[in-house]
Amino acid sequence: MKVQAPFGFVTGCHAGDKFMVQATLASMRRYCPNVPTCLTVDGDFDVSDLEDDYKVIILRVGDLPSAEMRKLIAGGFHAKHAAMWEGPFEFYVWIDSDAIVWGDFTSQIRTDVDFQIFWSEISIPADATEIPSWLPHFYFDPRKLRQLDPDFDWRGHPYFSAGVFACRRNAIRFEQYFDLEAVSRRSPGLFESGLNTSKGDMGMLNYLIHTMAQRGDLKTIVSDLQHIPTYQGIAEFEQECAGMGWRFPAKISRPRVAHFCGGKPLLFNGNTYSRPFTIARLEHHRRRHGDLGAWLAVLNEDSRVLANKVRRRLGICSDTNMLIATERSKVP
Repeated sequence: MKVQAPFGFVTGCHAGDKFMVQATLASMRRYCPNVPTCLTVDGDFDVSDLEDDYKVIILRVGDLPSAEMRKLIAGGFHAKHAAMWEGPFEFYVWIDSDAIVWGDFTSQIRTDVDFQIFWSEISIPADATEIPSWLPHFYFDPRKLRQLDPDFDWRGHPYFSAGVFACRRNAIRFEQYFDLEAVSRRSPGLFESGLNTSKGDMGMLNYLIHTMAQRGDLKTIVSDLQHIPTYQGIAEFEQECAGMGWRFPAKISRPRVAHFCGGKPLLFNGNTYSRPFTIARLEHHRRRHGDLGAWLAVLNEDSRVLANKVRRRLGICSDTNMLIATERSKVP
């Protein structure tokens, strides 16, 4: 895809989380209505309603010109990086579909760098002597990385959630990313050993950004622009939402991206704080259905998610029971 604007937002979805990206897009329109937006679509499903409602630029993973790229990134977290190699913006902010814009933070975006990390602190002191257990669990194993990159120092970096960041187009070359992913497949446990996924991108992305910056190949900056409620708490959100009912606050004291990673931010999920995300979901549906209709739409979406979850579990149970019955039939 040709570059269409110097700066924009990019978000994306698979078929199963289309109902969530509606909230992401609604928050973008509310707080940053003049920022162009690209929607990366991973799968062959209809998004014409979102295209009409939000005037988004559609980037389909299945339409990427490179067969290698399509094969690598389709069906997983790598799909977000289509915008890095084929997106419509020279510089963009990536926002996962479980995150929303919370105030206009665009004045804090640094387009003079190659990559802007959205995080609040250095995660491991520069003089650390022990590898914290969470580093190989969520990111990478420094001991295994030593065989690949003996000069890389894993200390003194801000390790960030890959669900939100700002980036220059082609900051990381696809060939470089492709080669590292191939290495990771040959070395189980190199990246994200505790997340049980072969399609994860967070460990790879963090390693590439930090090792390239360490070598002087990438100019980066760290900005406190990502707020994860399970990590930084909910007090600020509750204060900003006070007296607003279930609508976006008119004024945000600290504009940022609210990222509800972990459990899906649904009404039925009592283990996850979801009020700001629910506000964004309601904002999307109010445009067509009014207040009551918006609530009914959100409840209907959550009911479908819960029903699908139950069906999947029942399917697993059924398969297990069939296997047990088959094995028992073999016993004389």
